[in-house]
Amino acid sequence: MPLTLAGAVQQKKIAVGKQVSLTSAEYDFTFRAKVVEILLETLLLQVAAPDMRRLNLLRAAKEVIISFTVPDDAIYVCQAAITCVNEGTALIQIKQSAPLERREQRSDYRLKTAEIIYIFTGQPDSALGQDWHQACLLDLSRGGASILTSAALTVDTGISVWIPLDEVDYVLEAAARVVHLKQGEEGQLVAGVAFTDLSLIDQEKILDYILKIWTQKKENKNSGC
Repeated sequence: MPLTLAGAVQQKKIAVGKQVSLTSAEYDFTFRAKVVEILLETLLLQVAAPDMRRLNLLRAAKEVIISFTVPDDAIYVCQAAITCVNEGTALIQIKQSAPLERREQRSDYRLKTAEIIYIFTGQPDSALGQDWHQACLLDLSRGGASILTSAALTVDTGISVWIPLDEVDYVLEAAARVVHLKQGEEGQLVAGVAFTDLSLIDQEKILDYILKIWTQKKENKNSGC
């Protein structure tokens, strides 16, 4: 049976205060917003402060793709029509125009990447002169990550990670445990780490980040870039 927004409310997948993303391939934008009111198939959304200056793009677009993540479940996506944009209050109203689609389970998402991050091991880094070591993030998921590092690590070592998720305007600061190690290039180690005690906000931001990167890659591929 097709899932409507009203059905998603009944199943407690979306509620007032939920963070959502609005995207448009035609107008090449992604907006972050918060649900402030739900009425059957209609949502009233408060646009996030960093995106308020671009509200004219929402006024130009007639339809958007709305997506939101449900912890330990999936990412839900549907098409929606923009019915009202109030630039003074940064409120927009959208109406669902297609059923919600349930994408892959959240735990299945893993993004391959190559980003500079920092890890804290308790042992000083001679190059940086501090306890934080520069490392390279190789892949990322809700459950953990693979990290290329020159830090001396052993299995079961507890570390802290500092991972900038610039595309969703967030920095992940989390505790992690080394679960496996293998030799990398030039004497470095590839450490597989599992996050411990991630908050729901942390989990949502990781999945929002992965979805946004995947969407950008897909759009670039379709456009031939």
